[in-house]
Amino acid sequence: MQKLILGLLSLTFVVSTHLAANPWGAQYFPNVELTDHNGKKHRFFDDLIKDKVVAINFIYTSCPDSCPLETAQLIRVQDIIGDRLGQDVYFYSISIDPKTDTPPVLKEYRQRFGAKWSFFTGNDAEITDLRRKLGLYIEEIQDGSLNHNVSMIIGNQKTGRWMRRSPFENPHILADQIGNWLTGWKSVQTGDDYANAPKLRNISQGESLFRTRCQTCHTVTGKELPDAIGPDLLGVTDNREFGWLMRWLQAPDQMLQDKDPIAIALYKKYNNVAMPNMRLNQHEAMDLLNYLKEETQRLKLAKNIKRLSSPGAIKVAKNTVEDDVVAVMNAWVREALPKSKVNAGYMTLVNVSDDDVTLVEVKSDKFKTVEVHEMTMDDGLMKMSELPELTVPANGNAKLSPGGKHLMLKEPVKDLVAGEEVELSLKFKSGKQQKISVKVKDK
Repeated sequence: MQKLILGLLSLTFVVSTHLAANPWGAQYFPNVELTDHNGKKHRFFDDLIKDKVVAINFIYTSCPDSCPLETAQLIRVQDIIGDRLGQDVYFYSISIDPKTDTPPVLKEYRQRFGAKWSFFTGNDAEITDLRRKLGLYIEEIQDGSLNHNVSMIIGNQKTGRWMRRSPFENPHILADQIGNWLTGWKSVQTGDDYANAPKLRNISQGESLFRTRCQTCHTVTGKELPDAIGPDLLGVTDNREFGWLMRWLQAPDQMLQDKDPIAIALYKKYNNVAMPNMRLNQHEAMDLLNYLKEETQRLKLAKNIKRLSSPGAIKVAKNTVEDDVVAVMNAWVREALPKSKVNAGYMTLVNVSDDDVTLVEVKSDKFKTVEVHEMTMDDGLMKMSELPELTVPANGNAKLSPGGKHLMLKEPVKDLVAGEEVELSLKFKSGKQQKISVKVKDK
């Protein structure tokens, strides 16, 4: 522990503006010899970090989980840094498994990810000493295996500015810290006042997992980038079997080892970059899949709203998106059996405003009572209960669908058949009302 505390960094950073006061020079850093992916020899201090702005991490190419994510994240930072990489900013990845990670192995790994920075191998003991000096070696987790601290270090050796960072930091923030903060803010900094900052929304556990574990390799837009190292995930919950997705999220390395045909096809399609094992438990995998499903629905609805609100577009359920409280999509009432006392209605309410809206009442002259109900599990039994109100979140939607929340239309004035229309009046907590007309269908 004492060595860690005396290392270059713990959880804080130290700033020194004068070179003479900078304690981290040639006397501090081991000037060990490292070999890059092309087989060229370099001295760590003299050739790699002296008077330079650098980002350094430690990886190994056979790592099944964090290392591929680190590399993929740095690819995003690389794209933001652009032509400055290799000119006034330098990235270095150093292997902690030098026995396996020979220059040819590192070169193949680098090419597979599309990295433009240098990868190094060297003497095992010297690399361990280097990790200690950089504050990236935690004695407590070293058990003879390849366990390692996934933090990286960024710094300007000339000025003595150093910081330990998570490689999973937002890539734009990380690029700004490397490219501007470490170089004394050479770039002009512009921005609005904090008072005008947008209101932050709460994000789900699934969205948080996607941002921290998946976003480095995947998008959810429906527009996959040409150089993507993983597929776009829009609609993946509709296109892949649920059980397969759960296994894939929790044990992708095992599925590749078992030669699952879909896993093998994805591996080959994306330049032999393996899906890392992110150590997700069942609940986390479920949260992630729920987020992907909800995001797919949200984007599809947003696309439909944009299409429907364009000049000359036909409005669904006779709504005008610009004037009504909510947009109503896919609205229909189920055709009931003759003499039936209840009907069911379904729709998706889309809120395109920046404030939540709450539905408190639904009426129709075709039914004595209209209620919003939901299906819930109680002691292993599915039960139906009435909801006194239904909130449609800001810039979100509330879906009424078979098997979930739905309208319960009781005591019809007359039997309704497919093809007829039902007028519904929606009343909101704000006092606003909205009328819609929906079709009766036999499905």
